[in-house]
Amino acid sequence: MLDPRIDLANMLHELREKLNQIEMKLWEIPHHQEPVEEYEAVFTAPADGDYLHPATPTHEKPEGFSDAAYWDECCQCWMEPTQWEWDTYNYCDNANASVSYECESNTWVEGSDWSNDYASDWYTYDSANTVFVEEHHEHHDEANADMPETMEPVSTEPVLDADGFVVEEAPVEPAPVPPVEGDMAPAMEPEVAPEAPVAPQEGDETPPQE
Repeated sequence: MLDPRIDLANMLHELREKLNQIEMKLWEIPHHQEPVEEYEAVFTAPADGDYLHPATPTHEKPEGFSDAAYWDECCQCWMEPTQWEWDTYNYCDNANASVSYECESNTWVEGSDWSNDYASDWYTYDSANTVFVEEHHEHHDEANADMPETMEPVSTEPVLDADGFVVEEAPVEPAPVPPVEGDMAPAMEPEVAPEAPVAPQEGDETPPQE
């Protein structure tokens, strides 16, 4: 009995192949008879040998591969033919990290695959040259110091009474904000205008002048 993932791997390869065929069918559609002058942008397909063309190898055949090795347009890598009939597209053994192709005997042998570290040199960098900058905002930390670590969940479901009607909550009036010392100016006493002298009327007794 074969691992069912082998069938899935072959199916995925077939899907990739179908997608490549669909894409190349798109490229075959002529557009020189269409009103190209009216297009804001014109689609131009990659030509043979272009970097984006599936049939263009993006790197040379690895050293040690046999003359039977070929460029796989679906996986975009070099493939070495395998010996298994169930490996329809030679993908499973090429992808297996526990077997390696031995060019001298032209066979697949058990052991660590040489291609496991194929791109290690490309991703090697000096971590000492990497500087991580950590920003620290004291004001932000102080503002969050009084906040609780856990927040109570707020329910958004409506509250229903016994008859199934929505209970409307009374609006909550904001509490008055007490004045902060130093924020208000001292109250000023209103100025009182002096009373105007009243002229004596006829018949009024004028008090004796000293």
